[in-house]
Amino acid sequence: MKVKGIVFLFLLSLIFAFISLGLSSAQQKNLSVNEEVTLKIRSFDREFFKDFDVYSAGVKEAPTALLFDLKDDYQLPSKFWGPSLNEEEIIYAIKRLDDQYIDRTWDLPFEPRALNIVNRKGEILGYIYTSMNAVLMDRKRDGRVTIYLPVLQPQEGDGGEWRIRPKP
Repeated sequence: MKVKGIVFLFLLSLIFAFISLGLSSAQQKNLSVNEEVTLKIRSFDREFFKDFDVYSAGVKEAPTALLFDLKDDYQLPSKFWGPSLNEEEIIYAIKRLDDQYIDRTWDLPFEPRALNIVNRKGEILGYIYTSMNAVLMDRKRDGRVTIYLPVLQPQEGDGGEWRIRPKP
C-alpha cells in the first residue's frame, strides 16, 4: 500500500511540474520580440491600432520609436512623449521607421520590430516598435510601468551627429 501511495504522489507531482512548466513557457518576457504584433503593425492593421494609444519618439520625419499603450488602467508613456497619434500619423510614422532602416546612412542596428512591454505581474501592457537596442523603463511592483523617451546618443568620431549607436 505504501508503494502505491508513493507512486501516486510521484505521478501527481510530475503532472504538477508539467503544468507549471507549460504555464511559465507561455508567459511573455519583457522586451522580447513579438513577431505576430510586428506583422500587424507592418500591415497597418487598423483594427489592431484601435486598442491602443500610440505615441511617437523623435520628430515626425525621423521617429525613433512608437509606443503602443493598451487602452487600460495603466499609463505607459512618461510625460515627455507628447500627445497620442491619430491613425494616419501612426501609418506615416511606421513608414518612416521602416524607411530609416532601409536607408543605411541611419545605421540602425535592427529592422523595426515590436517588443513586448510586460509588467512585474506578467501582464502585457503594450509594445514598443523600434530599431533601437535599448529601452529605458521603470517597472513598479504594483504593475505600473513607465517608458521613458528614447534618447539618441552621438557615435564616437562621427562629428557629433546624433545617431543610434550600433551594437558592438
